[in-house]
Amino acid sequence: MGNFIKNMVSKWYVFLISVVVFLLLSFLYLQVAIPDYEITGGLMLKDEKTQAESKTVATFANDNGLSFLLNPSENVSNETRILTSRKLMKEVVHDLGLNIVVGQRSGLRIKEVYDLAPFDVQMVDVHTDSIKERNFEIEWISEKDFRLTDDDEEINKAGTLGQPVATKQYDLLLKPNGPIHKGAKYEVNIVSEDAATRKLMSELTVELTEKGATTLNLDFFYPNPKRGELILQTLMNRYMENNRLEKIRRADSTLGYIDQRLAVVASELDQVEQDLAAFRSRNRITDISEQSKLLVGNANDYYNKLKDQQVQLQIVKDLEGYIKNGQNQRIPSSLNIQNASFGSSLERYNTLMQEYEKKKLSLTDSNPILKNLEEQIKGERSNLLQSIGSYRRELQLTSKEVGALNAGFNNQISSVPAKEKQFVNYSRQQALKQQLYVYLLQKREEATIAKTANSQSASIVDPAKSSGGPVKPKPIIIYFMGMLLGLILPFGYININELLRSRLKSDTDIEYLTDIEILGKIGHNPNSEALAISSHKPNTLIAEGFRSLRANLYYALQSNKSNVVMLTSSIKGEGKTFLSWNLGNALSMTGKKVAFVELDMRKPKLASMMGVQERTPGLSDYIEKGLSLDEIIQANEYNANSFLISAGSYSETPSELLHSDRIAQLFEELKQRFDFIIVDSPPVGLVSDAMIIQPHVDMTIFVCRHNYTRKEQFKFINELKSKNKLAEMYLVINDVDFSRSDYFGYGYGYGYGVEMEDKGWKWGRRK
Repeated sequence: MGNFIKNMVSKWYVFLISVVVFLLLSFLYLQVAIPDYEITGGLMLKDEKTQAESKTVATFANDNGLSFLLNPSENVSNETRILTSRKLMKEVVHDLGLNIVVGQRSGLRIKEVYDLAPFDVQMVDVHTDSIKERNFEIEWISEKDFRLTDDDEEINKAGTLGQPVATKQYDLLLKPNGPIHKGAKYEVNIVSEDAATRKLMSELTVELTEKGATTLNLDFFYPNPKRGELILQTLMNRYMENNRLEKIRRADSTLGYIDQRLAVVASELDQVEQDLAAFRSRNRITDISEQSKLLVGNANDYYNKLKDQQVQLQIVKDLEGYIKNGQNQRIPSSLNIQNASFGSSLERYNTLMQEYEKKKLSLTDSNPILKNLEEQIKGERSNLLQSIGSYRRELQLTSKEVGALNAGFNNQISSVPAKEKQFVNYSRQQALKQQLYVYLLQKREEATIAKTANSQSASIVDPAKSSGGPVKPKPIIIYFMGMLLGLILPFGYININELLRSRLKSDTDIEYLTDIEILGKIGHNPNSEALAISSHKPNTLIAEGFRSLRANLYYALQSNKSNVVMLTSSIKGEGKTFLSWNLGNALSMTGKKVAFVELDMRKPKLASMMGVQERTPGLSDYIEKGLSLDEIIQANEYNANSFLISAGSYSETPSELLHSDRIAQLFEELKQRFDFIIVDSPPVGLVSDAMIIQPHVDMTIFVCRHNYTRKEQFKFINELKSKNKLAEMYLVINDVDFSRSDYFGYGYGYGYGVEMEDKGWKWGRRK
């Protein structure tokens, strides 16, 4: 956040220029913009729906949900929509000719003159379907003559009051409306009525004064207060007149409909009454309900008789079958058989059976007494069967007669519902037609009263009135918005630029992208010299940067042994070789013996940077040809304490050479003879040479360049760190612009390591 604020503060001049520019634009806008006046008015609406419902609650139409047919209600929301409708506004535009505006130039703006114009403009003989906007200039040559010009249609014509002037779309007719001064100039803006309607509708607002109220506030904005009042007042008057005409039209339509329906209903009512009278006469109906009750009573009586006969018949049939089985058993005397001869025969039969059962207990089956009793029982059973047969035939005949009578009554009853249904249907039609006829008569009177009544559905509470002065644009708001935009736009531009920036720029970037510690920062080299630190230029900013890097290196490495320091980078061009040469030179200036190893055998640059222009035996020759260290090492002409092992002869397989056992032997010999071995490795993001010699390296310095190294490269750097592919990694930021506020440069020009501990460093680690 602190770096963000410092970055914004460093761009203060951008904010200042932007604010000044937008304030100037705001001033110009106020000079050009046409001020608007606010015109207000008020209407109170009568909610016809509520009135109609309160007056006709008990009427037939409302009871049956049919009121919408003859009394459509209009609520406040619908009236608000009508007030803001395009149709109503277009009527106002047509009545007042609002598509023609006459104005005069005043400074940078054109003001509408309206009633101050000494002439009226009319369009006659329009010969196009779609009128395009035109701005005509009228210059009065005399009190009656003028010159009409228009750049769009390339018109430059002379004209006279009262005579039409032809244009491509229509003819213009100017009529006098007051004294005209020679030399006066006017601007006439003409648009189509639809375009004028759309513009005026955008300036009109209609709102309820409060929730649940029927009072509306009308707000209208217009540059000319007098004409604005006329427009709004005309709009309210036109709305009320349209409502009155609509009320009359609706009443006339209702009356016509009711008269038509009355004729139809009267004819239908007469026909229903005739049909009902004929039905009564044809079916001899006086009171159909009483006649129906009598028929039902008789039918029930005969039905009960028939049911009793059928029960007796069934009992007799069962008893007859029981007796015919030939067994000597007593017959229950409790059977409800209504026949005297059958009853006496049954009693004699049961008496003989009882005596037979008693004798059988003391006599044998062959006893003459039992035989005699059996004969008597047999004879009595025969008599009993004859009585039952006679009684059964009697019951069958009686049941048939009762059933016939019952069926006759049922037939008469079955015809009653159809007659009653027809009778009820006729009666219902008669009642409905009578009720509808009375209702239509009532509504006809109501429509007649409504047509002749003078009550309005709305009334004007506040006539149209303009504000005392212009209400928009407000200068304080315009200047405030200009100043706000002047701050927001550069703020947004700087932030978007930061978000889209893909290259390394500040300490904040590094802290956000990686947690690898920064060993030092090297400032921008204004010269193209390869040796930035030397005895000839000891006090330059870049020389101090290398001294600070040297001090930090002492703290990060153990000083009691020879150390191998490898410098690498992600891609070429980040200054890896430049840092290798100058860091080694800075170390040698303190009396340390330094050996440079040019590991980049593909594109070697270190040797040429140190003054060796020709390719001499070096690292590749040491490995392939078996040369000794003394045969490949070269003394540095700039410093007696530094030596160089160049890349050597060209090799097609440099990576394979680095796997040789002689590499370990080389570094062991170098450690015995030198304090520091500086290895200039090829970019680790391009080849794997740096990772091959990692077992022989004590520290890896990864070089990143200000405004050159891309942010996405830190993913690769972090991966190298997390997977321990490079030993003891540190960062060095090259080509830093310390004049920028977004870099807090530590480690240069203030000593050798003291400030490193102040910043939290100690022996290559953070506290």
